[in-house]
Amino acid sequence: MEVMYDISDRIKEIKNFARDNDNKISLFIVQDIIKNKKTGVDEDLLNQVLEYLREIGIKILPVDMDEGYIADVEEPDKFVPSDVNITQIPTNISNIMDRLENGEFDLKPAFQRHSDLWSKEKQSRLIESLMLKIPLPAFYFDASKEDNWIVIDGLQRLTAFYNYLVGIPQGDGLRKKYSFIGMQYLTDFNGKTFDDLPRQYIRRIKEASIVAYTVIKGTPDAIVFNIFQRINTGGVQLNDQEIRQALYSGKGTDLLEKLAEKKEFKEATQFAIKSDRMLDREYVLRFLSFTELDYKKEYKGNIDSFLIKGLKKANNFSNDDIARVTERFVRVMNVCKFIFGKYAFRKYNKNFRRGPINKAIFEIWSICFSELDDEKLERIKTNREEFVNKFGDLLSNPEFITVLKSGDQYSYMKRVEMSKQFIKEFV
Repeated sequence: MEVMYDISDRIKEIKNFARDNDNKISLFIVQDIIKNKKTGVDEDLLNQVLEYLREIGIKILPVDMDEGYIADVEEPDKFVPSDVNITQIPTNISNIMDRLENGEFDLKPAFQRHSDLWSKEKQSRLIESLMLKIPLPAFYFDASKEDNWIVIDGLQRLTAFYNYLVGIPQGDGLRKKYSFIGMQYLTDFNGKTFDDLPRQYIRRIKEASIVAYTVIKGTPDAIVFNIFQRINTGGVQLNDQEIRQALYSGKGTDLLEKLAEKKEFKEATQFAIKSDRMLDREYVLRFLSFTELDYKKEYKGNIDSFLIKGLKKANNFSNDDIARVTERFVRVMNVCKFIFGKYAFRKYNKNFRRGPINKAIFEIWSICFSELDDEKLERIKTNREEFVNKFGDLLSNPEFITVLKSGDQYSYMKRVEMSKQFIKEFV
């Protein structure tokens, strides 16, 4: 981000202030410091600064959100209760330790930055609870892969077990276990490791029973996803894209990560789509799903189910498929940047006051521009000023405004149809 060099003093001022305030700073203050008496600071540069600040761990308040549309919650995917295949298995801490030691839990899923949120004191007190014979809450796992269970609920507790009871591999078969800290009742054990405990406490920990529920292989995807949404109660509630990344990792999730890092995507979206909660990958998945699936037949108003279908299809891509999708994605992003500039994927009014990135508009141009050949796209690019102005007129159309706000099947098809009709006069 060499373009930020000229304002490096202002960035340093922002960093120093944020560091003194729990790594938090308001968007208003950032804008004021960056733009104060400084010419040539446009929205793109500001968004690059915001992205850099987030990358180094500074939280921008209030959290700037993108603009979505209301999902068709009245028509979720139907399933019968008998399809819900969850079983309770008898187990204890010793069995859990064995699976952890042999790498049979996925402790580093796609949302791995959330896998070690608890402080060492909180982790130590969890182990202390076992020594005090205090029951722990139930664990939930997706056990569709026998040798690699995905944690639906209990990731922080498993991480504590790994750190304090199993230990981190150091090479040559050795493992380093954390020393207990902040014990509330068994204070004699502060500074000790699991291996230093009297045999009575080691046995008590290993033999402690836990309640574990597993989602069995063969349970329909929609049910597994819904269970994950309902049950996960971690320190940071997982959003839908993080759940998809965890449940359906493979070639598709690798491709999402790769495309989300493309400079063409970042520039077309003016660096405004955050990566810290995988929002950028969700946008890429929306592009992929609405351009690779037959959305006219397969989109029924439930965006979660549709995106799962798209991700599962991407997991089975050949290398040629990946190259083809990558080329098309870059092509569409470049076209959108050229035509719309800083108004790409946004609503704007007659005074060209723009709103946040809009999911519905992002999907519209993903579909429409993907379906146009180079010759037609060139015609639009040649008349881009008129195109942008007239799309602004469409954005003020009451019917278009209404269908942009909903995710039901009719509204979706209507907004795409209206956009294609609008394009026809330019191609």
